[in-house]
Amino acid sequence: MTVQILKKNTALLTISFFSTWALHAQTSNGWTLQACVEQALSKNISIQQQQLTTRSMKADFLQSKMAALPSINANGTNNWQTGFAINPSTNAAQKGISFRTNSFGISGSMPLFNGFQTVNNMRLQQSNAKASEKDLEQTKNTITLNVCNTYLRVLQSIELKNVALARTAATRAQVERQKKMYELGSSNKSRYLQLKAQLASEELLYVNADNTLMQAYLELWLLIEIKPDTAYRVFMPDTKDLIIEDEPRSIDVIFDEFSKRSPDVVAAEQRKQGSQIQHRMALGGRSPRLTLSGNVSSFYTTQSTTGVGAVSYTQVPIGAGLYNGEVINVYTGIPTYPSYKTTSFGDQFDRNLGTSIGLNLSVPIFNGWNVNNNIQKSSINQESSRLNEKLTRNNLYRSIAQSYVDFKSAYKKFDANKENIDANKEAFDVADKQFELGAMNMADYLNTKNSYIRAEADYTQAKYELLFRRKVLDFYLGKSLY
Repeated sequence: MTVQILKKNTALLTISFFSTWALHAQTSNGWTLQACVEQALSKNISIQQQQLTTRSMKADFLQSKMAALPSINANGTNNWQTGFAINPSTNAAQKGISFRTNSFGISGSMPLFNGFQTVNNMRLQQSNAKASEKDLEQTKNTITLNVCNTYLRVLQSIELKNVALARTAATRAQVERQKKMYELGSSNKSRYLQLKAQLASEELLYVNADNTLMQAYLELWLLIEIKPDTAYRVFMPDTKDLIIEDEPRSIDVIFDEFSKRSPDVVAAEQRKQGSQIQHRMALGGRSPRLTLSGNVSSFYTTQSTTGVGAVSYTQVPIGAGLYNGEVINVYTGIPTYPSYKTTSFGDQFDRNLGTSIGLNLSVPIFNGWNVNNNIQKSSINQESSRLNEKLTRNNLYRSIAQSYVDFKSAYKKFDANKENIDANKEAFDVADKQFELGAMNMADYLNTKNSYIRAEADYTQAKYELLFRRKVLDFYLGKSLY
């Protein structure tokens, strides 16, 4: 495929290379990119931590809504008293007594007005929950891009290793041929030794490529949270006829499109909105508070008794008065019974049942400067959130601009390396034939071969760098990475 064919197809979307990855999860041929991403998203600890944070934020939002409902509490007591105590039935002080008292009640309260702080707190917690959801989305995006980059490094390392293996095998065959020719006397020893040294150099390159591949695999398995195993392999797609699209849109167009859905930007906007709500909440601290409260209660005590048997009355003087100039004593009859028993629970509960309802108005006048300090701090937080949102947008623009420049550079670099490898391959093919015919000396042959080796490595690296830079732009354009 020539550079001209590449440029004629720049209007095409990226390819068969990545679309094949989305067809299967972990196939018999190895782990696909989709399988690696899904594994990372399900196992990554940072994502799990952010999921917990998001759940906590949602719980806070639910609690803020529940705070608008009345608070209702039930209470009950069971007390034993001995010695000096107040009789709960008569409110009279008594000595040397022993009794039990139970009390029961239900109380409730509900804020009717508190400077709209309850409503604003709902809005604040809702904004925080939405920001946390976007933080989770951003964390997943970052992990996905990291997996994509690491996966491509593995593919690059595999290709470099395969090239090194094929090249070493070809050189080994040449060494064996030169050895036989030397033994037959048709070649000198110098040619044989120089080729043998070249073989050793290429075997070293193969060992280095193999080590690089093992390191790339290790990084991938650790990133997707699986135990490294030499039996694991990645799915190797065919990149022979790879076509990568150029990017016709400008940096500003990409930024304008992506900033509307960027998780980072949306989260920053939500936090800025939350800081504004928080400021209104702080201002609400200056408002009066009106609270509605109510209570229902009753009690039971063993000191409350009921007479048993025939009643009789004992006359007890309660005072005296003048009537026609005479002092007349006034008596009252106190009922007495042969015996007494504790009044039943049901009778006492009904008799002692009481209710209350009230309104409480609280007007803040001075509270250690807390209200004013909260207002001042909320204003500072509001300005900080505004600057953070602006900084997030600026950082996003820089990231998109850098990714755009990196892609354009990688695109040109790939074209240049494609021309370079084509030229070096053609030169090596000619040199190889001339060397076999004895028409090229060893030094020129090895220089040509080493130039081709470097061109192969540079081309492979440029190809996978271009693939990753394209995928980063695809991410900003809202396209799937696999």
